[in-house]
Amino acid sequence: MDTSQIFVTLGGVALISFNLWFFFGKKATIKPVAAKGALYACPMHPWITSDDPTADCSICGMKLVSSDEVGK
Repeated sequence: MDTSQIFVTLGGVALISFNLWFFFGKKATIKPVAAKGALYACPMHPWITSDDPTADCSICGMKLVSSDEVGK
């Protein structure tokens, strides 16, 4: 194996690794404190609810908002 092939292979592996880390790496986020008994729903699919304020809709992936805001 030629040295140029080794460098190209290592560069490709490094590029793929960086892309995987960038798009799928663990992001440090601060979880908001929810009021006790608060319910969050998807604006497009109001039957999708959760008590977690950081949850996403399982159908469309939108962030859930307070259920008080969904009806507006």
